[in-house]
Amino acid sequence: MAFSTTLIGTSGKLHTTYNTDWSVGRIGSNTREDVMLVQALFKIFYYELLGFNHDFDPPPNWNEVIVVDGYYGPVTQKHITHFQEQAIARGRKVLPDGIFDPFREPGASSTISKTRYALDLLNNGCANSCEEQNIDNYTNLPNREDMPALLRSALKRVKKKASKYS
Repeated sequence: MAFSTTLIGTSGKLHTTYNTDWSVGRIGSNTREDVMLVQALFKIFYYELLGFNHDFDPPPNWNEVIVVDGYYGPVTQKHITHFQEQAIARGRKVLPDGIFDPFREPGASSTISKTRYALDLLNNGCANSCEEQNIDNYTNLPNREDMPALLRSALKRVKKKASKYS
């Protein structure tokens, strides 16, 4: 189940970021709340911040805003794969495996592949671009009425570590 986690940034300010308990993607567990979180972050990053997200465009030939319904399928997978490809093209060390694993902690690399967690990078992209635009689309995610109640409820849980790593 998706959840919130807090961290203290380099400025000393308290930040909230969002994580999944289980993997989302090609061979992920794809639990409903976890999929919703990934879809919600893609909605913010690719569609609500379009033009203000440092030239990260939605997947090619895709003209509709991703639906936040919690069901994993070809649209969610297309967004996962596309984001990983874009991150790699911009010099980020990301494993192009079509999976968003939960991150162990913000900014950490995977202990196996020694690459950055794509979900952490997506969180960073949403948080930083929203802050640059002075909008709360990301920070207010647990309270947004346009997001499913199931996701809002899940994100009100605050914990430190994903169940996958417990």
